Amino acid sequence: MSDPSSTFDYIIVGGGTAGVPIASRLSQYLPSFQVALLEAGPDAVDHPKVTDPNVWPSLIEEGLLVDYSTTPQKYLDNRNVPANLAGRMLSGSSGGNVGVWMRASKTDYALIAEKAGHKRFTFEGLLPYFRRIETHWDKKADPKIHGFTGPIHTVGGREYPFRETMLRSYEALGLRYNSQSTAGDPTGVCDLTQCYRATSPGSSERQHSAKVYDLSKVHVQCNEPVARILFDSSNSAIGVQLVSGKILNARKEVIVCCGAHKTPQILKLSGIGPKEELNNFQIPLIVDNAAVGDNLFDHSHLTQFFKIKYPEKGFCFPFKGTARPEYGQGIPWEFNAFSNIPPDELRPVLASDGFSGVENNTHHLLQDKRCHILGIPWYFPIVASNEYNPTIDVTAGGHMAFTSLHLLPVSRGAVKLRSSDAHDEPLMDPNYLSTNTDRYILRRAVRDTLRLTETEPLASQLDGETPPADSAFAALSSKSTDEEIDARIRAFLSTVSHPMGTCALGTVLDDEFKVRGARNLRVCDASVFPEPVGAMPSSTIYAFAEMCADLVAGRSPTE
Repeated sequence: MSDPSSTFDYIIVGGGTAGVPIASRLSQYLPSFQVALLEAGPDAVDHPKVTDPNVWPSLIEEGLLVDYSTTPQKYLDNRNVPANLAGRMLSGSSGGNVGVWMRASKTDYALIAEKAGHKRFTFEGLLPYFRRIETHWDKKADPKIHGFTGPIHTVGGREYPFRETMLRSYEALGLRYNSQSTAGDPTGVCDLTQCYRATSPGSSERQHSAKVYDLSKVHVQCNEPVARILFDSSNSAIGVQLVSGKILNARKEVIVCCGAHKTPQILKLSGIGPKEELNNFQIPLIVDNAAVGDNLFDHSHLTQFFKIKYPEKGFCFPFKGTARPEYGQGIPWEFNAFSNIPPDELRPVLASDGFSGVENNTHHLLQDKRCHILGIPWYFPIVASNEYNPTIDVTAGGHMAFTSLHLLPVSRGAVKLRSSDAHDEPLMDPNYLSTNTDRYILRRAVRDTLRLTETEPLASQLDGETPPADSAFAALSSKSTDEEIDARIRAFLSTVSHPMGTCALGTVLDDEFKVRGARNLRVCDASVFPEPVGAMPSSTIYAFAEMCADLVAGRSPTE
């Protein structure tokens, strides 16, 4: 007979960006049912370094962010790419990211809906959830597009000294200002919004999931990693076994929300995954599905540093003589520049990779309004390190950074088991830049950044790139060869920690987030994306979580 104190109706595994909202909403929508939320990390909801949005890198030292370093990457000079960060605390990665709040294009969501097999994943289907989750900072914004009563407050509207200079230079290159980037077409130069809550004219606090969602009626257990899901003879999930050995029982469902690294590992350790891989580790097979852990993709980038010609003018952090109180509400960052590569330019490289749908324009990268590239100008040298950039003083106002980010990779990797021991982290191989197409797009992104820095009026304010200290790398310019840019990318490409796709809708999951071949088991987190989105994914993950809770509770999105 099971222990009543260890039996719940719903068990949510993983108290992160998706798990917390699902647990909170189920306790709200189904008050007569018992909901348990299990988190592998500690309760750090009020940790000062979590609350303060500007000190997120130090969370690694606190043990609240886990670094899933990759396996050696063949197309990056066999480097192990570090800083694949994931939150291990109540709130998960929402407690340790940079808080970017954006939406992808209608075309991106239409592709997800096609792969998932249901229109609920279109932009129009997700819009009620996007509105539900937010309290938008701009009260004059369109209420058809934005929400004003949701749990997650945002900040935005900061204007920095370089604003007009940046806008005019972007426009000279054909990239215009877009004030409606969240309405389904982010193409252009868009103002930054972050999921922080203004606490004063000069400060803000992070809006992470466990901070803003009510867990008072949820049985929360922190520091309790789950080893595996338990099943009965009909492949119905009936509970979980913790790493400690303790068993918790589920009367209704188990919902796994551990992210693109850990969720496929837990499914595999539970017997759901590729038969051959599970056999190699003597794991009894429950469901043979080769797609579990497959289809891994990530957003990758190259960040470069450029010298400010007149630092005394206070154009960059610490903004000497130009600072405004609102600068304290977020990172010195104002714009996101989304751009699309024309189909005629992409067809030859897609064809060289052997992709279908090139001749008749049906390949998804050739579709309208897809944002292949994101350019970010930072008004300080973000990620500059003493190892590679010893001459750059982050606090001197003498440098700014430009990030060239590849949003829609076609390369695919995998998350595989290291062993059958739940204590061991999985092996992560994103297979970065394994296609000609991805190499071309990121090279194009870097070249676009270089052209921007050489375009007036910005060009007159910069004094060229400060290259890495390694003498093998000269400063890059728009006249640099493809080979020179590629060499820099191979040596310095990094991740923005957006792994997705490893338990995808349509292959591992059905259109209600249910695991195919099993019963009473769902997954909802970044692993469910069948294809990349041309945006930072956090707001979409929150929307998926709200949708999942509605599906479990039998509610409509407008209730």
